[in-house]
This record gives sequence, C-alpha cells and structure tokens, in this order.
Amino acid sequence: MKRITLILTILILLTQACSLPGDDATQSDEVSPPQSEHRCGDGVCDGPENADNCPGDCISVAAGQPNADPDADDKGSQEISSPDISGSGNRYVSFSGSISTAQNTAAMGDFTGTAFEYSSDYSVELWFPMEGGDAVQQRNTITLTEFKDLYFGDQTCVPCEWTLDESAFEPVSFTLNASLNLNAIEENDQPADELVYQIVEIPHAVITGIVGCPCGLPDNFSDPAAFPQMLGWFRQKLVNPIYLNAIETSSAENFAVSPTGFLNIPKETLSYVIVPDLETP
Repeated sequence: MKRITLILTILILLTQACSLPGDDATQSDEVSPPQSEHRCGDGVCDGPENADNCPGDCISVAAGQPNADPDADDKGSQEISSPDISGSGNRYVSFSGSISTAQNTAAMGDFTGTAFEYSSDYSVELWFPMEGGDAVQQRNTITLTEFKDLYFGDQTCVPCEWTLDESAFEPVSFTLNASLNLNAIEENDQPADELVYQIVEIPHAVITGIVGCPCGLPDNFSDPAAFPQMLGWFRQKLVNPIYLNAIETSSAENFAVSPTGFLNIPKETLSYVIVPDLETP
C-alpha cells in the first residue's frame, strides 16, 4: 500500500513539472504590448509623437487598430494652403472715352498764323494676373475723329482748305506702364484695387494731308503735334481706385497739355471684370 501511494505521488509531481507556463495549451499566443520608453522607436505612439515626427511608432500603431482610418495620418499631415488662382483667369480692365483739345487763346498773346484743334476716341484694354501686378497684355489705340484749323492775326490768304489723308484717321497704338495692386487703396472707407498707369512713349505718328489756300497752290503738309497733344493726359502718372465687377465713369476738364493748349475728356467709362483667358473679351 505505501509503495502504490509513493508511485502516485511521483506521477503527480512529474505532471506538474511538465506543465511549464510557456507550454500551457490554454495560454493565449498574443504578445504583451510594448511598454513606452517615451522616445521614438519604442513601438508606442505617445507624448509628442505623431505620424509626422515618428511614423515608425504612430503609423504602425494606427495600422494595428481595426477601426483606424488608413488615410487618417495622411489627412492630418496635409497642409491647407490658399488655392492657386494664377492660372484660373485674368483681371481685365478696360476704359475708353473721347479727347478734345482746345487752344488757350488768352495765353496766345500776339500769335499770328494757324493753330489746330483735334478730337479723338481712345480705348485701353489691360490684362493682369489674378494676383495683380504688372499688365501681362494690353491693347490700346487712339483714333483721330476731327481736325479744325484756327486763324489768328491779319492774314490775307484765308480761309484755307485742309484735306487730310485717309491714314490720318487710322487707329494709332500706344503702350502704358500699367499695374494693378489689390486692396492697396481705400475709397469711401472701403478697400479698393489700385490701378496705376502712364504712357511709355508718345507714338511717332504724323497727320498728313493737302492744304489749299486762296492765294497759293495746294501744298502737302504734315502735323507732328496732334498725338502729343491728344495723349498729353496719359503723360502723367494716373492712380485710380477701382472695384471688381463695377462700371465707373470719370471726366477731365481743361487739363493743360502745353502753355497755350488744354484738353477735355467729357466722359470716360471704365469696366473691371474677371475673364477666363487672354483671348477675351
């Protein structure tokens, strides 16, 4: 009886000895999660660590979570920036009007001879980038519409008849130094865009024709003073506050372009809109 009891005791001890903790069939195969060492590379995403400064810890942790958004880290790391509007169109500014010159007879003194007055139509078209700045394209013309001769002093061979060549009434192109500065000026306590422009060079256009006087044969003539007088308004640096999607009007009266002459602009109409490309409007 004692022998049997001893054998049973030995078997029980052997069975318990063979059941090591790591070999228990009922033990889970899962590995205990790593402990944070408060540094990048310890397998734990905590503290100041995120997908940007420690992707090795944080992206791998998010990937192990069944409900994690796989794009969450990418979305969080994307920078929100202002939309690029440089290629989405152009700011188009156009203005037009009529210019007439007049002699300042009070300042002409004892001048004798013939003086001229002119009338013309002008048109300015400017394309600017969406972010403002210098004009990237422009199309500007001025066209003579009327030519008048004035006689001063005691002249015996008047009136003469002035017949202009057809070319005198053709449009003449000119170029402006033009810039558009966004929200750079205030008008009526509201921010406005600032349009700045000035003519680069007076075109070397000459009005030509034939003049016939009662006491002389018809003779060719040329007048190089017409366009310098008509474009005298644009010689100054002009600064205008303008508003998007608005039509504005202005005028100029008795603006001196020479010691004895001035010009008038009865009405100038300006338009400012966004256009899709440089081929419009």
